[in-house]
Amino acid sequence: MQKNLIIWDFDGVLADSEHLWVQNWADTLQKLYNFTLTPEMQKQYLEGKADKTKVELLAHDFPQLKLDDKFWAEIHQNEDRLIASELTLTENIEQILDDKDFAQCVATGATLEKHNKKTVKLGVGKYFDEHNTFTAYMVANGKPAPDIFLYAAETMGFKPQHCLVIEDSLAGIKAAKAADIPVIAYIGATGHNTKEYAAACKEAGAFAVSGNMLEIHQLIKEHFSNK
Repeated sequence: MQKNLIIWDFDGVLADSEHLWVQNWADTLQKLYNFTLTPEMQKQYLEGKADKTKVELLAHDFPQLKLDDKFWAEIHQNEDRLIASELTLTENIEQILDDKDFAQCVATGATLEKHNKKTVKLGVGKYFDEHNTFTAYMVANGKPAPDIFLYAAETMGFKPQHCLVIEDSLAGIKAAKAADIPVIAYIGATGHNTKEYAAACKEAGAFAVSGNMLEIHQLIKEHFSNK
């Protein structure tokens, strides 16, 4: 019986995709509402967050911004196009997914429908099914709240001290920290592989930072060997 659990984030970790969804939102807000989000605002309101959390944050600070059906139609149309043409699997990730020494699941901010489209495109559906896939829409609060990680751990039958989160976003790292689950930051995705971002991940609570999945595999083994 497996004694430990890996909880994967999807966008920016399993796939180099987080920047695609952030840019989609920023471009669509600009196109439809002439509403500009600076790079810093994109990090604050969009990066690493479920759509429902983005809506909550924007509605709180910009109540005049009303996201209508036209907005969502544009967002979803662009997402389908990006999944078909731009989505790529992170290099060497399958080596870890094939490792049977620990249980694995995914905790994503995407809707289940969007998640399933991505897993089909990337061919990773064999690793994640309805039993080990968790979305922000299954819990009350999205990242940086700890809800999704606590729910995933409990449902999979593991205590937090026997779990390990792999995250790319500061919101996700903070969520893992709030759940009292150790977290490794993956910084190999577009826009994240800088010394400044690595330092920010450490400050947010990651005990290790790497942009290489082969190295992360070794870090996982070392971490669980001490359990």
